[in-house]
Amino acid sequence: MEISKIKKALVEQKNMNLSGNLYHKTQLDFTYNTNYIEGSTITPDETASIYDTGTILTSSDKVIVLKDATETKNHFTLFKYMLDTIDCKLSEILKNLFTV
Repeated sequence: MEISKIKKALVEQKNMNLSGNLYHKTQLDFTYNTNYIEGSTITPDETASIYDTGTILTSSDKVIVLKDATETKNHFTLFKYMLDTIDCKLSEILKNLFTV
């Protein structure tokens, strides 16, 4: 599949806010794997729960590290922002981020 088609599908699906599509799966997989590499203890099911409901559904004896949950939520926001600015030059994005 061409990169432009993937980009278009991700942006369209982000705006539809449905589960089970490429955007939803990409959000979950990218977030879980990135956080796992960094040592997060949040499982794939817990990652999906945070994304889908904003809550963590877990067993009663498991402790969730707040930092892990926060990083998971922030990763979702970052991925949305990346798609929102995918056609902008990086210098424009940085300028907007650091303009007071």
